[in-house]
Amino acid sequence: MFRLNIIRNFHQYFDEEEQRLVLQSIIIGIAVWAIVFLLKQVVHSVFHATLHWVEAAPTPFVVFAPLLLGALLVTAISKYQASVIHYRDKDGHIHELNDIEGDGLERAISLYYSSEPSFEQALTGQEGVDVRWQLPTFSLAVRKFLATLVTLGSGGSGGLEASVTLIGESVAAGLFKPRRIGHEVAQRVGVLGRIWRWWAASNPDNLQTAQLSGIAAAVAVLLGAPFAAAFFATEIMYRFRPVVEKLLYALLSALIAFFLTDIFTEGHPTPFELDVTYVPPADWRYFSVLILVALCIAIISRYFKWLRRWFDAQFHQQPNARVRHISGALLTGIIAVSVHYLTRYLGLTEHGLELVLGPGETVVDMAFAGELTIAVALIALVAKMVATLATITSGGSAGLLIPTLFFGTMTATVFANLFGYEPMMIIIPAMTASLISIANVPLAAILFVVEVFGSVYMLPSLLMLVVASIFTHEATIYRTQRQTYEARQILPGVSVRRVRVPASWTGQTLIELDFRRHFDLNVIGLVERESDNGLPFVRLGTASSTPLQQDDILVVLGPDEKLLALETAVDAINQENPPT
Repeated sequence: MFRLNIIRNFHQYFDEEEQRLVLQSIIIGIAVWAIVFLLKQVVHSVFHATLHWVEAAPTPFVVFAPLLLGALLVTAISKYQASVIHYRDKDGHIHELNDIEGDGLERAISLYYSSEPSFEQALTGQEGVDVRWQLPTFSLAVRKFLATLVTLGSGGSGGLEASVTLIGESVAAGLFKPRRIGHEVAQRVGVLGRIWRWWAASNPDNLQTAQLSGIAAAVAVLLGAPFAAAFFATEIMYRFRPVVEKLLYALLSALIAFFLTDIFTEGHPTPFELDVTYVPPADWRYFSVLILVALCIAIISRYFKWLRRWFDAQFHQQPNARVRHISGALLTGIIAVSVHYLTRYLGLTEHGLELVLGPGETVVDMAFAGELTIAVALIALVAKMVATLATITSGGSAGLLIPTLFFGTMTATVFANLFGYEPMMIIIPAMTASLISIANVPLAAILFVVEVFGSVYMLPSLLMLVVASIFTHEATIYRTQRQTYEARQILPGVSVRRVRVPASWTGQTLIELDFRRHFDLNVIGLVERESDNGLPFVRLGTASSTPLQQDDILVVLGPDEKLLALETAVDAINQENPPT
């Protein structure tokens, strides 16, 4: 009887919150899978149709027609019901981004953290999940879906994964967004009202669990590796502080999406096709080659990140979105046509356009099959890198995860040909190194290799993971949400700075200094170097009548240009009267 009671009361071992999160993860997994799987199939179909049409044309220059048309359509989509999403760079400065342009993962990161309590939200009177509800959810997913389809279907260079992370986040958030019609129905029907209140994501923790689940489900559809997808989502959002509780529900959504993909692809959920899997050797020559490959990928990743910053700066000097999108399409087309003629002239391959355009998965399959020479791999590496950056930084809707694997594959192909190894033996570990060096997701990288290619590649991949991690030192293509201590933007153009009191101000108050009139800034706090008990003391407010001491820190709020003027003035004072 006791054992039967355990079974009968099994549901009581899960509290209401856990039950809701499990159901939430399952529904998110199904909803996100349906949208992302459709996008994946349609993008591949449209891109291959476009590529066949271009290859059948009398001249490859017709590639400019779909590229330019795609650029114009993406421009129109980006302006329709456009909203602004902010991201914070590594220096603590906030930048504005169009919601559907470029790499969607950066937008997803910003939206993920939008509901967390922050200083700027307190100043602007916003808090919690309401901040996320002020931005679009389902409509953002639809616009990102269309922009990604147009960008990649027309031949733009990039991957699907960053776009689907934003779609997954938006769909997951949209499922919990409070809506007027739902509220009205809930008020009239008691049962629906209880369900509505039970389902609602009423705090940032619940909302973030849903967002993480949506991102994990979306990535699982593309990679066919649910465990890696869940860790990818968690590492991207919590690079320095993984959260196991959220990971569990992200994994559940990823598994749901994976199983549905596996059913509809007849057992082929992964993006790459392998006829046979070779077991790698375990000798010092092989491991030495892997170390060389990891070093090369680490160096390439440094140049890639520098190029990305440069391309981004160049394109965004152009305020006209239409000109920016068209410029990116033209540059992508020029690179594709140039590679087409170069490879044909050298007698290297008949697939020059495919080396540059689209996601690049078919070229990776060619590399696995040993169909790429050293020359083709080098050309593809350079051309794809520039074309992908042209597409994404100009505003095209695409991602960098699959291109990241592409870059590692091309580098590995060169070394496999040089040292006489089966390409697979070098390519698979190299994918780990490229994910580490460029995206900085070590756990997801090693799990991806094991899930897709088998545990025989764990040791080689771990070796490359360690080498790449050492030489890239936690660099990443995705701009961080972390903030610096000394300077922190509240909104674009408005910041908080911490300014150390110069020696010449010792004993004076802010009133005596006439601080407000001289600098037109607000002092919102004072960190005293030493209070009565010998410890630092924080005073909130202006502390305008408090005598200042040398090395006290003023916390100042105001426009960036006036804060810069204050810092310049303080530096000049310190040069005239050096601190003792």
